[in-house]
Amino acid sequence: MTITAVNRTVRTQQAKRPEGIPVLPAVDINLGSVTFFTPGGHRQYWSAEPAELVNALTEAVRPAQWIPEIGTLVVTVAQTGVRAGRRLGFRLAAH
Repeated sequence: MTITAVNRTVRTQQAKRPEGIPVLPAVDINLGSVTFFTPGGHRQYWSAEPAELVNALTEAVRPAQWIPEIGTLVVTVAQTGVRAGRRLGFRLAAH
């Protein structure tokens, strides 16, 4: 009896990463409110980490991205050794 091993490569369909909408958020550190405009209009949310969000925005190396599908504001900051930078996600709740 001869056993033949066959290596098969199965390609799985990777879920498409949601694309963000570039935004310029205004953050109220005392109230935690985050406001910005999108092509769909004015948006207002609440953040549990407003001070951290402001710190990330001051160090941002590209525009913040709003990803409505997951309710997250993504801020990219510089990181040594990582050309694209490090992406920080901030979950925002409806205000």
